[in-house]
Amino acid sequence: MYMSTRPIPIIISGPSCSGKSTLAKELEKSGDYSVVKAITTRSRRKDDFNYDYTTTKNFKKFEDDNKLLVSTAYLGQYYGILKSEYDKINSTTHPILILTAESADKLFDPKKFEAIWFFIDSDDELLEERYKMRGGYDRTKQKAKKKQNDVDRQYAKKATYVLKSTESNLESMTKLIVALVDSFHIGGGLSHDIINLMIDCGMLLDNAKNEGIKGASYDLLLGDEYYYDGKIKRLTDTFSFLTIEPYDYAIVSCKERARIPRDVIGKFGLTVGLFCQGIILSNGPQIDPGFNGTLFCLLFNTSNQAVHLKRGMHYATIEFNKLIEPAPPYEGNYQDKTKIIDYIPANALHGAINELKREIEKLKNESKLMQNIYLAVVGLMFAILSILLVLR
Repeated sequence: MYMSTRPIPIIISGPSCSGKSTLAKELEKSGDYSVVKAITTRSRRKDDFNYDYTTTKNFKKFEDDNKLLVSTAYLGQYYGILKSEYDKINSTTHPILILTAESADKLFDPKKFEAIWFFIDSDDELLEERYKMRGGYDRTKQKAKKKQNDVDRQYAKKATYVLKSTESNLESMTKLIVALVDSFHIGGGLSHDIINLMIDCGMLLDNAKNEGIKGASYDLLLGDEYYYDGKIKRLTDTFSFLTIEPYDYAIVSCKERARIPRDVIGKFGLTVGLFCQGIILSNGPQIDPGFNGTLFCLLFNTSNQAVHLKRGMHYATIEFNKLIEPAPPYEGNYQDKTKIIDYIPANALHGAINELKREIEKLKNESKLMQNIYLAVVGLMFAILSILLVLR
């Protein structure tokens, strides 16, 4: 066990060239963060600022003498952090540990070494572009890097937060990390600014638009894929309306894809406009912490009029609530699922909703039959009355 009384440390890990060091430099500028110097056996790079360099022999001696806080091998070289370097950080700043994903996984344990783990990732194209900009581009080494990137990403789900680095969101990532560190172990609803920063950093929702962010919520848009009348269908430019007949239902998707952090839950409900038309939305009680995937829900038309939904319309609103501590990541059956077929059970055609629909249709038919009998009786009574009037 290795504990510290200083402000909570933050771990920054992710694939090579994802921008970990650049982000750490930005955090240091605030004065509340200090990067812990690491040691490595690899050769010096021109953009290095947080490494001391040593031989493999010396590195192994540090390990044997239990002087390393954490260590690992990465792309054929050794990396580690000396306990003495960690202890040098003053007691008023948050230590920043820039680690490989494997090292982060070894060290990250709230019971032994409490920290906030930020996993920084980027698109493969951007990672390769940054690698070329470092100079000395080698195609063989790049293949090895891509393979290692896939290995690193397997640890992402264990991180407290996963941020996506782009060409233009360094400021957003810096502001978001500061906000998340300041509010760690504090719960509550997420505001407009935090939702905006999270979305800009690849969290909460993919395919989201800035205009959809409200004071403390986001306006979800109707997706293209839906399930209706026993079939999976899609809305298109030429077929842009979904019509839900009276007492019928549809399972619909959102244009946005959820990407929920481990200390956030989400809940979404129907717009007032659709509710006033007789639509009822049914879904799970919450979107679980750590869930990634497309959002689906059931819309039931309780009115006696058909309701028309337009492709891409605002039909639901989602709110996000921060937990007082991270929860275990979601590992249910729907993780990373994006197609509606993955959500529909095999017995959907025989489910309770369809049974209710058949009962309603039966009542409607019986009602029509009774109405026809009633009209026939009334007609017969008028005929008899007419005959009596003539006889008199």
